[in-house]
Amino acid sequence: MWRPGILLAAASTVLSTFSTPASAQFSGTFEFRWLSDPANRHRQMQLVSAVSFRDKAGRVWNVPQGAKIDGASIPSALWTFAGSPFVGNYRRASVIHDHYCDLRTERAEDVHRMFRDAMEADGVTNPERYSKYLAVRAYTAFTGACGAPSNELNELSTEVPVAGFDTSEELIATLESFTLEESLGTSVQGRVDEVLSIAEIENPVTYATLTEFRRVPTAENYQRLEDAVRIEAPTEEEIEALALLANATVPEGSIELPDR
Repeated sequence: MWRPGILLAAASTVLSTFSTPASAQFSGTFEFRWLSDPANRHRQMQLVSAVSFRDKAGRVWNVPQGAKIDGASIPSALWTFAGSPFVGNYRRASVIHDHYCDLRTERAEDVHRMFRDAMEADGVTNPERYSKYLAVRAYTAFTGACGAPSNELNELSTEVPVAGFDTSEELIATLESFTLEESLGTSVQGRVDEVLSIAEIENPVTYATLTEFRRVPTAENYQRLEDAVRIEAPTEEEIEALALLANATVPEGSIELPDR
């Protein structure tokens, strides 16, 4: 639910520079002013001054003064459950992420990984950080809201070994079958069960809940995803592989399929 007074107060707050023991670091003051744009539901904001983020690899992501931010790269399910991109504990990360999603000059997966690093730099804990990262990656892969999506199936076929499960020829063939027209009416649960029987996934609940969130990105499904990540505690490498696997399991994206 929108609460303009709270959002406006948060938007006008100047957030100080923050760094972690790793190389990740924000620079600049994240101060905004609201823009009135009825076509954009009055949620667009403009940066008062330039800001940047240096990720753990040392790459600097710059956002210029005057850049417009509307949070469109963040699933609305996260807005209702974890706070909007303007007030949540990942707000500075969402600013950098939103800007580069709009620019479409960088690979989507690189922008998402920067978002993951930026959340870590702002102190977001692993369960929340990983679940938000997975949710955003699944959401934008379907909506196309963050540049050209990667070919998950191709990455799974060529990236050996993949952390957290077995990428056998049988698994790749099964995932390929999900892209065929005659398979598009099959149930998501049926696909998940088939993949689980083949791949020996070390974090099966995280995989299943992520796949369900990709199919239906609701607040309830996000809550289940975050709970699964907290309980199973997958590593960062396993999180990366699960993102590929879930998107390959439901290549159609966030749609209702029959016979759940």
